[in-house]
Amino acid sequence: MSEKFQEMLEQINKEIIFQANEVEDTLFKSVKSFKIQNEKMAEIVKNSDRKINFREVEIEKKILDLLATQQPVAIDLRFIVGALKMNNDLERMADHAKSIAKIALLLSNEPMISEAESVIDLGKTTRLMVHDAVQSFIQRDSDLAKEVLERDKIVDEKFAKITEIVYTAVEANPKKFKQGYEIINAAKHLERIADLATNLCEDVVFMNDATILRYGFNKQD
Repeated sequence: MSEKFQEMLEQINKEIIFQANEVEDTLFKSVKSFKIQNEKMAEIVKNSDRKINFREVEIEKKILDLLATQQPVAIDLRFIVGALKMNNDLERMADHAKSIAKIALLLSNEPMISEAESVIDLGKTTRLMVHDAVQSFIQRDSDLAKEVLERDKIVDEKFAKITEIVYTAVEANPKKFKQGYEIINAAKHLERIADLATNLCEDVVFMNDATILRYGFNKQD
């Protein structure tokens, strides 16, 4: 492996980790802005999206440049392919966090129904999934990645419960229909972020073990 190739790999790795940490922070702020109905914090999340988008494009350029100019062996090629997919999924997470911040802005001037607290709980579960998914990448830990994958069921169950209790609340108080609709939307964005966290974990297992877990496949390349 050439010194130049190794430097390019390490740089991509560092930038993916930096991007992941930025996205994790954005998710934290989006959920907090929803919880405390803080317009300023929600605006910060919205404004951070451009930086994350720009960084995603820059990382992609570096990955494609590496593929075009170097000759990676199998294990490095798995990392490169996984990093390309992770880069895209991290940007999509940030988009969902931005959407949650927009909902926080919409609801910032009205009292929240008590059922909104369930979204905060879901946010904590989802944030921990994202954090541990990122850690599994940093540590190249397939066992942690597989453990995080199992948590997706918990998120799905919580989302279904939120939908149920919010519908019930809105039926009892139709004036809160718009708020209930936006609360379910916020929960849905968190559920999608959790799905994207599972994508990260599947990529970690692929990088480490050459095993494809997506769609229930378990094949060696």
